[in-house]
Amino acid sequence: MATTVITGRDLVLTIATKNYDEQALSATLSNDPTIETYQTLYQKAYKHIDDQWSFEMEMLADWGAVDSLCEALWNATESAPNTTLAVSLTAVSGAVFAFNVMPAFPSVGGTSPDAQTVSFSFTVVGTPTETFS
Repeated sequence: MATTVITGRDLVLTIATKNYDEQALSATLSNDPTIETYQTLYQKAYKHIDDQWSFEMEMLADWGAVDSLCEALWNATESAPNTTLAVSLTAVSGAVFAFNVMPAFPSVGGTSPDAQTVSFSFTVVGTPTETFS
């Protein structure tokens, strides 16, 4: 079978019904399953009992810009820390993952002379849904 190289991807983060997608540098959705191991007299038995999803994102800082994603994340986290934000992550055309995350404050600053970047580790609420076509 030939190797498939995936190059197309997209991210949309929705805050208060406004979509943001211009500033993302990287985005990774991952799962950390909880698997219990039981040692029986015969052999080990494994039971998958839970999943904890996380979403890592790095973006260019856009403080002060019109429709700033950094400022929208800050305001959402400050004003409604228990209200989830909608995310749609396209890995490649035909593979789209939709999920909700808890808001998180962006970091401020960076090293000189590099462009300022902001890294996030969001907690995903629930299980992502996928659309494969």
